[in-house]
Amino acid sequence: MQKYRDLAEKAAAATEADFAEIRLSLTSRTTVVQAGLTHMNSGPVEQFTGTARVFISGRWGMCEFSAPEHMHTAMDKAAALALHSRSDIVPFPTLPPACRDTFSDDSRGVPLSDVPLREKAFLCRHYCDLLGASLSFGSARVAYEEITRDRIIVNSSGTSVREIENLGSMKTQLVLPGGLVASEEISLRGSFDPFKGREKMLDKMSRDLLLRETTACIAPGEARVILDPELTGILIHEAFGHLIEADFLEKNPAVAYLLRPGSRIGSECVNIVDNSLLMDQPGSMNWDDEGTPGSMTQLVSSGKIVNWLHTMETAARAKTRPTGNARISDPGRLPEARMTCTYMEAGTTSIDKLKLHLDNGLYLKGFMGGATDMDRFSIAVQEAWTVRNGVLHKPVTPVVLAGKVTDVLGSILDRGDDLKLSGSLSGCSRRGGSAIPVTYGGPHILISGMQVS
Repeated sequence: MQKYRDLAEKAAAATEADFAEIRLSLTSRTTVVQAGLTHMNSGPVEQFTGTARVFISGRWGMCEFSAPEHMHTAMDKAAALALHSRSDIVPFPTLPPACRDTFSDDSRGVPLSDVPLREKAFLCRHYCDLLGASLSFGSARVAYEEITRDRIIVNSSGTSVREIENLGSMKTQLVLPGGLVASEEISLRGSFDPFKGREKMLDKMSRDLLLRETTACIAPGEARVILDPELTGILIHEAFGHLIEADFLEKNPAVAYLLRPGSRIGSECVNIVDNSLLMDQPGSMNWDDEGTPGSMTQLVSSGKIVNWLHTMETAARAKTRPTGNARISDPGRLPEARMTCTYMEAGTTSIDKLKLHLDNGLYLKGFMGGATDMDRFSIAVQEAWTVRNGVLHKPVTPVVLAGKVTDVLGSILDRGDDLKLSGSLSGCSRRGGSAIPVTYGGPHILISGMQVS
């Protein structure tokens, strides 16, 4: 890819446009699935994509290309589209300082791409056999996914950055007759090492599922609850995070007013950040898809909105700086303001003290699915337990949480001291685009009341 980077630098430097940008990407995907005795492999499958984007007299033109030799032609087409566009004139993008650098995440252990496919397939089969042996009935499934991506962004302002990403994910799942499910997923960036030695985790997962075989029903209504770190992260990502993306807010002025900087969105103990510099996480980026350096952006501090997530274009309209959150889900799509690693910051209270403060409430764990509609949401929970005197009492049927994000964030009474991050390679899709890798999380949180059913 280095020779294509050199070509892109020359093409961008030679442009007569007000601004020009070239994005190159070489992606390889591999999947391994072990479902009972059935085994399936796919890949590695490679794909090269390129995009030329040109800004002339307040208008953008963009052209996708599928081979490096088409780069100059794509630049010319993008310039022609900008010149003949009838779209509204927009401000010149707010550019970060010029940068020329390279980053690879393969220095912290054995890189994913260096591990033979047969070893990945063996590990999936081994874990699936362990899960299957732990139950006399039901089904087990282990799925491994890997994405290796060599990404280059060059522009006419002097930026030329290259980032080599190794992304891996393994999801283990057990299903009992009647639909009772237990699943665990680990997603990371960089090394294959964390996928090994997970036998104890799988044993605990199967034992916890057997404990939940006999469950009682609860009456729907409002309950005092504790959410585990995964559910805290889902709440922050799905119910709040998408609302704070600047291009969404530009099209929804009522929500933009509700989430204007300085407005209260939650209780005093709510602090939320988006941090793309956690380089072992799948949502991380040293540079975003416009070449803006990654950063840690404080979104909420002591319950009040501080910042939105911006691209170069939305930052120009808002007269602020880009936050390094421009992401492209598919070749040929414009960069959008998207989350990276978004989480609630930890507090100082132990989980044992949170359970004591819960009184006769519910402890909720694990994510099954959900839906959002502007600032309202519903989340299906994998596990629900009653708590008595600070101790898990008995499992109840999985519940669905529902509410309005401002009401729920305003009802948070306390945060645990146990920040934990989760991630997914296909964890976030938007407006018909392909899913992008993201990370989400937080500590255990105590909420005075949520609607459960």
